[in-house]
Amino acid sequence: MTAENPLADPVAEGNRIVEAAVERDLTVKKIGGTAIHDRSETVQVEPFKREYRDVDFVGHRAEESEVEDFMVEMGYEANERFNTMRPSRLEFVDPENERKADFILDKFRFSHEWSLKNRLDTDHDTVPIEDLLLSKLQIAEISDRDMRDIIALLNDHDVEHGGTGGTIDADYVADLCRSDWGLYKTLSINLGKVWEYLHENDLPVAEAAIEDRLATLESAIESVPKTLRWKLRSLIGERKQWYRKPELS
Repeated sequence: MTAENPLADPVAEGNRIVEAAVERDLTVKKIGGTAIHDRSETVQVEPFKREYRDVDFVGHRAEESEVEDFMVEMGYEANERFNTMRPSRLEFVDPENERKADFILDKFRFSHEWSLKNRLDTDHDTVPIEDLLLSKLQIAEISDRDMRDIIALLNDHDVEHGGTGGTIDADYVADLCRSDWGLYKTLSINLGKVWEYLHENDLPVAEAAIEDRLATLESAIESVPKTLRWKLRSLIGERKQWYRKPELS
């Protein structure tokens, strides 16, 4: 079968891949910058607007071989060495546009990790909004760009307990922190940094609403009952590094 040609615009290319995957009965959802672009109007305007380099997706490990064949059909070349060494990741190269397409399979694993295996049954082309937010909040060495993505998402989406659809589910975020002290620690630090960034920069956002949403998230992760595993790890605290370095992800 003749390979199709990837599109130059990464946002349009992400849509092309997801739509083609649906036609082939593959489960593929967007994550990363182009996914946030789809789920946030704020990120599409200045000073939040930015260019996107690569395209990122989530799929199922059980469909790994089908995804590899599919991406070659869509005009990509597989990074064989990377794909052999990373059990929950796939990387493909678009030589024409000098761009990568990364796949996360079942498990999000960067500074911190959690399962996405049961998070892909959604009407949206992206992973759920709280997973998009977490993908930024979990970054231990967070950047200015990540901070703005977080604020844009919080500007456009309310935070609720048991939130569904277009709202961010605070209970889901808190439940992930219940047994993972490291994730709890990084989220606590980064939520504080978002507060500071919001107050130190004159941004065209609903500041009071974002403050309320940050408070709801902070309250949820603090008040959720913690497991014995969490409590034992908390005794070690910052004496042991609690997050992965990017090169180890």
